Amino acid sequence: MLSNTIQIKSAIGTTYTDWKNATLRTLDEKTASFDESLHKKVETAYFKRLLEKMATHAASSEALDAFKAEMDAYVASIPNKVGFEDKETRRNFLKKKAKIKSAAITKHKLVNKGFYVSLWIPIGMAIGMPWGVAFGNIALGLPIGLAFGLAIGAWLDGKAVKEGRVV
Repeated sequence: MLSNTIQIKSAIGTTYTDWKNATLRTLDEKTASFDESLHKKVETAYFKRLLEKMATHAASSEALDAFKAEMDAYVASIPNKVGFEDKETRRNFLKKKAKIKSAAITKHKLVNKGFYVSLWIPIGMAIGMPWGVAFGNIALGLPIGLAFGLAIGAWLDGKAVKEGRVV
């Protein structure tokens, strides 16, 4: 039973590795002529790191197959330099990019560096404001909430780094 599981995982890993290498080649070919600003729009480096992380962090084989399909659609939708000027093409591309990034966060728990800090600072400030009002000084509550949000966010970011979930 255990050997069957290992064989299935190694077969999935090999299949994923072949697909990943082909996708990386296609991504490099499509973005080879891009300047730095277009690479930032496409987030080439992020998606290369995401492809590497997904091999070990996929929630299930079905989720991995769904990721492959979404990634193939994303890579196919990357417009050329002129395509970024067309509003509809750019909108479709950005929707596909947002869908993959959202799935990486929600389904696979893969986050960017500083994700939790940027999430918890505003939450902490929103919590701190009523405390400041309760103490009669709103200016006192904001830094307390900021510190609270920063502490929780930094702790969760550290936990994500230890677990290897940072893309």
